[in-house]
This record gives sequence, structure tokens and C-alpha cells, in this order.
Amino acid sequence: MARARTIAPADAAKGAAAERNFQAWLDEAAVAYMYVEQSPLTVPAPLRGQIKRPDYLVGIPGVGLVAFDVKAKTVYEEAIIFDVTEVRKLRAFARMFHLTVYFACLDPEGSPHGYWVRLDQLDELPAMWINGTYALWLPLYEALPVSLDEPFYEAFFRAVTL
Repeated sequence: MARARTIAPADAAKGAAAERNFQAWLDEAAVAYMYVEQSPLTVPAPLRGQIKRPDYLVGIPGVGLVAFDVKAKTVYEEAIIFDVTEVRKLRAFARMFHLTVYFACLDPEGSPHGYWVRLDQLDELPAMWINGTYALWLPLYEALPVSLDEPFYEAFFRAVTL
């Protein structure tokens, strides 16, 4: 079994801030959502290490439940990089629960600008070693630019028309 990746405290703090900013955006939109607590005890023992839960389950009127995994992501050379193991585990979750999942990639420096990437957009990307991590490289032009300054529903309905 692969060893869990250790997250630097500064990176964990940026991720937590991104999650709080996303939650504030959902609150402002008065959208129904549930925050998914991430402790290992919230996953059945046989599935621990096999699935990754998204951060938020969001109820969209007329659509249903949509999942969002919030990330503080830096753009590198006009691309967003995703860890293959994390994507594989999130995909397992999406299949088990029949949910559409988006990565909400927010600016780690706290600006309101970011990108959404639907999990299935990563399906056909070739994996490669990037700085010691087996990763997927998504060109930025394939991600949906979003801003926490725009209404949540406008961003969402723009995303589903792609």
C-alpha cells in the first residue's frame, strides 16, 4: 500500500482557507450544501484508502447533488496539475455514489479567481512524473475560469454548458 503523502503545514493552511472561501461563496448564494468531514472514521473500514471524499455536496435545484473537491492550486506553465492517486480515489467515490464531481481550484494566495475542472475531464490525460509525483497535467484552456465574485449559480450553469 502506498504511503500517504504528507502535506506541509503552510499548504494545509492554504487549502483550509480555500475551503472556507468556497463555503462563504455557497452561503452567499443560499445554496443547500453539506460539508463532508474528512476523518478516516467517516469511511467504512474496507474502503479506507480506496476512496477520497469531496469537500462539499451541493444541492442544485433542477439538477440534483453535485460534489466539489476544493483545492488551493497554483497554475504552472498554463496548466493545473492533479495527483493521480487522489484522482483515482475521487473517481472511485464518484462511481460508487453516481455523482458528478468538480475540482474547485482556487488561488492559494486568496484572490477570488480560480478554475473548475470536472473530474471526467481528467480521464483521458496521460499520467507523467512531475517533481516526484505521478500526476496529470491539464492545460489551463480546458478549465473553466470562475470568480468567487460572480454568483455561484452563474458559474455552475456556465460549467454544465461546456
